[in-house]
Amino acid sequence: MQKLEINKNKFRTQVKFADKAARLVLGELFRNHRPADRTLSGFFRENRQCGSKDRQFISESIYALLRYWGILRCFLPAERREELEKGNIRLGAQELPALFFAALYLDFQFIPWADALAAEVNIPWPKPANGPSASLLDRAEALAERFGHPGGFSLEMLVPEWVREKLPADFPMERFLDDLQRRPPMWLRAQCGDTAELLDELAEAGLNFRIHEKMENAIAVENSRVNLFTLEAFRKGKFEVQDLASQCIGLAANPKRKSRWWDACAGAGGKTLQLADLMARTGTVVASDIREYKLEDLRFRARRAGFPNIVTRPWDGRTVPPKQQQKFDGVLVDAPCSCGGVWRRNPDGRWILTPEEITEAAKLQYDILSAASPAVAPGGVLVYATCSLFPEENQDVVNRFLTAHPEFSLEEFADPLTGETVNGMLQVYSFDGDCDCMFVSRMRRKGRDDE
Repeated sequence: MQKLEINKNKFRTQVKFADKAARLVLGELFRNHRPADRTLSGFFRENRQCGSKDRQFISESIYALLRYWGILRCFLPAERREELEKGNIRLGAQELPALFFAALYLDFQFIPWADALAAEVNIPWPKPANGPSASLLDRAEALAERFGHPGGFSLEMLVPEWVREKLPADFPMERFLDDLQRRPPMWLRAQCGDTAELLDELAEAGLNFRIHEKMENAIAVENSRVNLFTLEAFRKGKFEVQDLASQCIGLAANPKRKSRWWDACAGAGGKTLQLADLMARTGTVVASDIREYKLEDLRFRARRAGFPNIVTRPWDGRTVPPKQQQKFDGVLVDAPCSCGGVWRRNPDGRWILTPEEITEAAKLQYDILSAASPAVAPGGVLVYATCSLFPEENQDVVNRFLTAHPEFSLEEFADPLTGETVNGMLQVYSFDGDCDCMFVSRMRRKGRDDE
């Protein structure tokens, strides 16, 4: 539970800003499928009078609203709920603050805010069964009693109904739903020669952190109030913010020194930087993306950290130029996906994704993987990855690819989280490492002597 000091007059102003921001976020989310973080960032840029405490309240309230939307939506009249989920945000002056209260009450991390909101909208404090040890469902039922709702909630309300149908029969749904109630920590990846020195700098900055027991460069920062991007260590490129699951992809690729790799869907380049670092800044990593502005972000990050072995080159995802075919020791295809694996961090994604979009994503992923594969040299490595938890985008894509491309086969590698050997495909779930969900597959192309 966070210790917060509440100034009542200032708090009313914060509630007004949160109301305004939430209407914007919900409208853009349900009407235009625009991610909440982008809309919220734009709101803060246009409302610079919001200080750090204001932004914290606004952000936490909106993300709690999105995290528990599957339960909170039940408290709205059916007609109002249907309108809202089409992007028509017609809520009364007291309705959004009441929803904020309910969201923060369910979250139970920011009780002083919830208490202040209850006073603002005149809601008697619900008393859940089991008191301080109440579960999410206990708190939901207590809210239902206060709001005159019949109750009957379940944890499966935290995701759309269709999700279970897209998951394997043995999927550990209960553990996954438990994780969805909490954000993962912020994971950092050390990319400097002296990790001990970096840890000292982080400690001096007032950060509470822990190092992963198997991945020595992975550092989890819990509930930091320090802006990491202002730290001297960050400005010198000594670390990057990269989720633990994402770091597993580079370790599964395991590039060798002085080798030549292609990161075909590099985005802003977190994995490009990791590959270049794993190669001890030798060899070459060519980073490509269809979005030029993403490559500019990567060039900036590479310069900041002083990487001499990264070059960028646009790629449309269709064909590999003849001069680049069979030229790379390794190719990484971190394909565009449904992003179901990052729902802990971006809960808004749960409510706009459709089953049809997963099927469409899988078709695109197969096409990109097939298009990039000719760049792998004989005997080289092909790595396929997504931040999805749906087999249709993961194992199914790889199996289809291997059937159509017998020159490739799965290759065993060590699970970075445990050290155990896996058969060429690894699905990481959030509860495996307090992180996002991720899938990675490692394949080897036949050598010239094998063909």
